Amino acid sequence: MSADDEDPSPNRGAKRSLLVLLVVLVLGGLGWTTLYTVTEWEQAVITQFGEVVGDPVTDAGLHFKMPYQQVQRFDARLLRWDGSETTTITRDRKTVNVDVTARWRISDAKQFLEAIRSTNQADTRLNGIIAGAVKDEIAKYDLYEVIRSSNRILEVSEDEITIDLESPEMENITVEEVATLGSDLPELPVNAEGLYLAGRPIVLDNILAEARKRLRQIGLGISLEDILIKQLNYTEEIEENVYAQMNAELQKISAGFRSQGRRRAEQRLGEMERELAQIQSEAERRAQIIRGRAEAESIRIFADAYNQDPEFFRFLRTLQTYETSLGANTQLLLSTDSLLFDLLKDIQPGDGPLPPALPEE
Repeated sequence: MSADDEDPSPNRGAKRSLLVLLVVLVLGGLGWTTLYTVTEWEQAVITQFGEVVGDPVTDAGLHFKMPYQQVQRFDARLLRWDGSETTTITRDRKTVNVDVTARWRISDAKQFLEAIRSTNQADTRLNGIIAGAVKDEIAKYDLYEVIRSSNRILEVSEDEITIDLESPEMENITVEEVATLGSDLPELPVNAEGLYLAGRPIVLDNILAEARKRLRQIGLGISLEDILIKQLNYTEEIEENVYAQMNAELQKISAGFRSQGRRRAEQRLGEMERELAQIQSEAERRAQIIRGRAEAESIRIFADAYNQDPEFFRFLRTLQTYETSLGANTQLLLSTDSLLFDLLKDIQPGDGPLPPALPEE
């Protein structure tokens, strides 16, 4: 009889459960140390005793490794680099402060791990590489070639550049009447096909190409995607000159607006005076016509009245003469042959009562 046959039934079941649990723990430990996952935004490098084993793992999912191997994970997405401001000198000896930013990614995780090992160190290495490329490339161009992006201000015609005052009563102000900021800058050079040979986009492309060239020479496993100038600040001396130029240009623009406003005001004032003169002339003409018609009508009525009874009319006119020439304190020395007394001379005793006395003034 064996020893298992001699063990009672409860002890046999406990041993089997313990054995199963032990097997599960061993398998779980092996799985924990041999299996690993890679997400969509990661890439992994397997190291064995500090040395890189195999190629980088870039496929997302579940992967297998030996228990004594380690997994180094790196970000596969675009990473941003913001370096410190770089002071450099242009070809025309102008000192500027350039602040650039860049986007990069880890293109070769194995090479990156062997050369740098962390993104913080990568930022430090990029500081020197990009700053050197910025200084070398900007030194090849004049200041206006780094600032300007195109000849757009100088390329369009005067008919296309207008300042609309958004008023139906005001006409557009053309380029000839106001100054244009930047119009005094020289044009960017172009080749026979009309492509620019200088300008901010060209400078940025050259900086990117130079930085990529230096990265390939060093071999850091880094790929630069693009470089952008965030700020380009002048030194204090250049900044004062720029502000003075901008102030002068804005004063020219304001003077152009004032001149245009005065011209339009004088034009409107002249039009108003002409309209007023026309209105007054027309009113005077109509008044003369009405006055002439009224005088003609008065003369006609007067003539009709006279023709009806000339003697009575002469009598009324004489009385009116008495009224206007003889007042309360009027003294006249007249002979009896005066025409003023003709009416009194013609009165006969049988002609009836005398006309009423003239009213006193």
